[in-house]
Amino acid sequence: MLQIIRSTAGSWVVKILFVVLIISFAVWGIGDITKGAQTGVARVGDRNITPQELDQAYRTEFNRMKQMVGPEFSEEQARQFGLRDRALEQLIQKELLALAADDLGLRIADDTVRAEVLKVPAFKDSFGNFDANLMRALLQQNGLSEAGFVEDVRGDMARSDLIGAVTAGASSSKTLADALYRYRFEGRTFEIVTIPYGAMPAAPSPDQATLEAFHKEKGVRYTAPEYRTLNVALIEASSLTKDVEVTDELLKEYYDGHAGDYITPEKRSISQAVFPDKAGADKALAEVNAGRKIDDVAKAAGVEAVTLEDVQKDGLPAELADPAFTTAEGKSGGPVESAFGFHIFTVTKVQAGGERTLEQVKDEVAAKVRQDKAVEKMFELSTKLEDELAGGTPLTEAAHTVGARIVKLEKIDNRGANAAGVAQGTGLPEVDKIVASGFTVAEGQTGSVEEAGSDAFFAVQVEAVLPAALKPLDEVKSVVLGDWQADQKQQAAKKKAEEVAAKMKAGTPAKEAATGVPGALAQNIDPLMRAGAPSALVPASAVQTLFKGAVGDVTTGEKPTGIVVAKVTGIIAADPANPMAASQLTQLANSAGQAMQDELVMQYLAALRAHYTVTINQSLINQLYRTNQE
Repeated sequence: MLQIIRSTAGSWVVKILFVVLIISFAVWGIGDITKGAQTGVARVGDRNITPQELDQAYRTEFNRMKQMVGPEFSEEQARQFGLRDRALEQLIQKELLALAADDLGLRIADDTVRAEVLKVPAFKDSFGNFDANLMRALLQQNGLSEAGFVEDVRGDMARSDLIGAVTAGASSSKTLADALYRYRFEGRTFEIVTIPYGAMPAAPSPDQATLEAFHKEKGVRYTAPEYRTLNVALIEASSLTKDVEVTDELLKEYYDGHAGDYITPEKRSISQAVFPDKAGADKALAEVNAGRKIDDVAKAAGVEAVTLEDVQKDGLPAELADPAFTTAEGKSGGPVESAFGFHIFTVTKVQAGGERTLEQVKDEVAAKVRQDKAVEKMFELSTKLEDELAGGTPLTEAAHTVGARIVKLEKIDNRGANAAGVAQGTGLPEVDKIVASGFTVAEGQTGSVEEAGSDAFFAVQVEAVLPAALKPLDEVKSVVLGDWQADQKQQAAKKKAEEVAAKMKAGTPAKEAATGVPGALAQNIDPLMRAGAPSALVPASAVQTLFKGAVGDVTTGEKPTGIVVAKVTGIIAADPANPMAASQLTQLANSAGQAMQDELVMQYLAALRAHYTVTINQSLINQLYRTNQE
C-alpha cells in the first residue's frame, strides 16, 4: 500500500525511486558482513534494520517481480535473482541518506509535508478531492499509522532534497551531445557478397572412420538426455470432496460467515451538478423539476454536470448518500450541502439490491463447504504422509495409508517428455514443479512433501535413472551423415568467402570477385547507421567490425544460411546542425545528463558508506531464510 502511495505522490518520489533502481548493490557487493552481535539484519551507523523491515522490503520486491513476470514467479527464482540482497541494499541506502540528511539538519516543514500528502491520488474521492477519512482507512487497512506515514513522507522528501543537491547542475553540454550524435548517427555504405551454404556442391560420401570421428566430435548433438522414471504420490482436495458430509449446521455456519457474498447492494446512476451557493442550486433545481435536463441547466449556469454510473451508497459523499438513495428513479433532489458546494441531482437508474437466502444458494454453499473441508483434510493428510515418509515408510505404502493416488511418469527428461518428445503427466497439477522435484532426488530416494498449487500436495520417488548417453552411430547414422554433409558445405563456403574477401581487399569489385562462386550474390547496401536498425543482409558482427574501420576495410560474417563478405565503400558523416537532428540531440543530452546524475549518486552513496559504519548480520539472515537456501 505504502509503495503504491509513494509511486504516485510526486517528483520527490521519482527521485528516490531512480536512486533505488539505478544504484545496484553490486557496486559494493553485499560486503561489510560481520558475525558480531546485533539485534537487526544490518546496522547503518547507529541505526538497526530489523528482520521485519527486510522481509517487508523483500516482499515488496517479490510482488513487483511477480506482477512483471507473472504468477509463475517463485521464491526459488527470487533467490537466484538476488532479490533479498537487493531489498537489503535498498534499505541500507535509505538509512545512509537519512543519516546524512539528519547530520546536515535537513527537515521538511509540516506545511510542505501536508501539501505532498494532499497530492496522493489514493487519498482522493471520486470527485478528485482529498478525503482524510479515506486516507485513514487505507492506512489502517495496511497497518500504518497516520503519524508514521507522515514521518515516512517527511523522510523521503528530505532524502530527495539531499539527492537533488548532489545532482544539481549535472547536465550534458552541447559539445558532448554533438559528439554523441556524430558517433551514433554516422552512416556507412557497403558492397557485399552473400555465399549460401546450400549452393555448395555435395562432398563425396565419407568413409566409416570419418563418420565415427564426426559423431564423436559433435557428440553433444547425438546424446540422449537423462531419463527418469518417477512415482508421484498425489493428495488432491478434489478427490476428498465426495467424502465430506455436509450437515445443516455446516451450511448455516458457512452462510452466516460469508453473508456478504450473498448480498447484492443497490446501485444507482445519478446525474449531479455542484453550485457554489444555495441560491443558484435552488434556482437550478426548480428548472429541473419544471422539466429541463440537469445537463442543460448546469451548462447554462456555467457549471458541469457529472454522471455517476452504477454507484453504491458508500461510493458517494456522506452528505449526498442518503438523499440520492431515497429519491425515486426519474426524480430529482437537493440542494445538498457538502464541502464541495451545493449538489442537485437526478436519479436516472435504480438497480435494486437484495439478499439470497440460504435455501436459494444451498447447493452453492454445500459445494464450498465440501471444498473447504476437503482442503482441511488435504493438509491433515499431507502432514501424515510427511510423517510416514520421515519414518522410512516406502512411498507406495505411505500413499496407500493416506489414500493418495500414485502416478508413474515413465522415462521422462527434465522437461517431462518421453524419448519421442511427448509431454507426460499433462493432467497433473503443477506438473513442471513435480518433474523439477523428481530431478533433484537421487535414484531410489523420495523427496519431501510439497504443495502443487492450492489444492494438492505431492511427493516424488525416483524409481530409476537412465543416465545421459551418446546414441550409437548406427542408431543416428542418417542424421550424422546429413550433418556431416552440411558441415562440409559450410567449410566450402567459408573457403570461398576467404577467396572473395582477398579479392575485394585487393580492390576487385564485389560482382567480379563473386564470379564463379556457386550461388553467390553481389549487392550494394543502402547506408546503415551505427545506432540504426539491424540489417537483414549484413550480420551484426560484420557491421560492428566495419564501423570501427575505414573505407576499403573488408570482413566476413556468418548468417544461418550462409557467409557474407562485406566492404566499406563510403562514410556519411552525421551533421548535428541539421534541423532534423534536434529531437535526437535533445534525447542524447537528456540521457547523458541522467547518466552523470546517476554516477554522482553512486559516488555519493559510496562516500556515505565509507563514512558511516555498515555491518550486515549474515548469520541472522541465513537463519531467517534458511528454508530458501536449503
